Amino acid sequence: MSVEIQMDVGALLLRCEIVAARIDGILLANPDLAGLWRTEVALLEAAASVGLEGERISTAGMVMRLTSNLAIEEESRTTEMALRMLSVLKRPGNIFNAPVETMRRIEAAASPVGQARDETDRLDDRELALVVDEGRRWAHFPILAGWRAAAVYAFRSRRESPAAERLVFMAVEGAARHLIGLSPVPSAPPQDDGDAQAAILMRASAGWILAPSVAMARNGLRIWSPLSGIESFLDAASRALSQDLGQLGTLRHELSRLDKVVAGVSGRSRMGDLVALLSKQPVVNSAMVCDRLGVSRRTALALIEELEEASCLVNVTGRRSARFWALPSLASQMRPSAAIRRGAPRAAPPAKAAVSLEAVGRPGQLHEQFDEDRLNRIMENLDAAMAGLEAVVRRRPGAGEM
Repeated sequence: MSVEIQMDVGALLLRCEIVAARIDGILLANPDLAGLWRTEVALLEAAASVGLEGERISTAGMVMRLTSNLAIEEESRTTEMALRMLSVLKRPGNIFNAPVETMRRIEAAASPVGQARDETDRLDDRELALVVDEGRRWAHFPILAGWRAAAVYAFRSRRESPAAERLVFMAVEGAARHLIGLSPVPSAPPQDDGDAQAAILMRASAGWILAPSVAMARNGLRIWSPLSGIESFLDAASRALSQDLGQLGTLRHELSRLDKVVAGVSGRSRMGDLVALLSKQPVVNSAMVCDRLGVSRRTALALIEELEEASCLVNVTGRRSARFWALPSLASQMRPSAAIRRGAPRAAPPAKAAVSLEAVGRPGQLHEQFDEDRLNRIMENLDAAMAGLEAVVRRRPGAGEM
């Protein structure tokens, strides 16, 4: 790896970490804003992650299915998978405190519904702990910690589940922020995932900042591959984080407008209840409002229309029937260009085939030893790129206590 490439990677990582820290500071100062922002991002991440697995569905289409449970038969399994992922995204727990338990939950959430997993390929508890240990070792760079943990998991699992790799990234990145004191408020413990629909109204309580699937798909589709391409990933992440920083200002303004609308209504109005619902589920239709608030369809439509006239809700379907409304900040990110079609480039399973071929070509060599050797070679390049930045970061007070 050349010095120039090392500097590019280091500069990109530093840029990402700086913007992420700014976002983290804004969210810590406003818990209501943090909950709503992470709810919106979690919806987008679950939809985009399913899309990266090759499903022919737009981000807007998946988000609406996630929030309405209206999926048609052939898409219901995809929606169920996205709901399980959404539950983990909203409440990943602390992967450093409960590594194996959290990793098993991630694997279960990312498993395609209806497809039996080959138990012979299932990583044992020791291997899962090694994945988390790699993230903890690099916790002083939360984004790099998430990337390296995802890379170790990808290598050990033979790219069995790229969706799980992305969940590992987010769980480790969020836990790392808490570990080094960037996010003093820990993620809430996970809830029972028995009812996937409960994930929709569950309040987001996590520490992550960077959503990898959203970053990879937002500005032109990028390939997710934690075993390579970190420069491409950091470039996409840098662009996405800068946009998120601007999006936070917009969302904060939207919350202020909602508060003004609630302050101006009579005491008998259910507007306050609708605004509280939107803080948990920022995409609604009239049926949801009727069900959650216990009001008539006429009342629900009247409340929605009032918020629409105040520019607090946007009709994301553009129709006069079967309509969905979303907060403007989320609606702006549910544009058709975010669609990911079947057959688009994705993280390549060739890594699995390459491992098998090379292992066969070396008879008598232990499979585990082969894995460790190749993984070490991959990580050495990252170590070289990060050496200078690591020395700077570890000089700060308290860094040696991690």
